[in-house]
Amino acid sequence: MNPDAINEVMYVVQNRIGEAFGLASLRNIEEHILADRILFPVLFHMSQKGRKNTISKIMNDRYELWNIPDKPKKRNRVWNLQRKRGLE
Repeated sequence: MNPDAINEVMYVVQNRIGEAFGLASLRNIEEHILADRILFPVLFHMSQKGRKNTISKIMNDRYELWNIPDKPKKRNRVWNLQRKRGLE
C-alpha cells in the first residue's frame, strides 16, 4: 500500500471529518479528497474505482464497519471511527 495514500486518507478522517464525529462514509471521504486536489495529490489522480478501493482497504484495516449486513454494498460503506481494529 502506498504510504502517501494512507497518510491522505488518515488526514481526511482525523482532521477533516474528525474521529469524534463517530462515522465516516466512503462517499464523504472521497468528497473531501476531490474538493482539494493540492492537499491529496495521490488519491486525487487515481481513477474513481482505484480511489474507492484504496480508501476501503485503508479504512477496513483500521476501523470496524458501522453496519454489517450480509453483503454490504461498497458504495454504502460506513466505518465507525470509535471502534478501531485490534483495540477492543
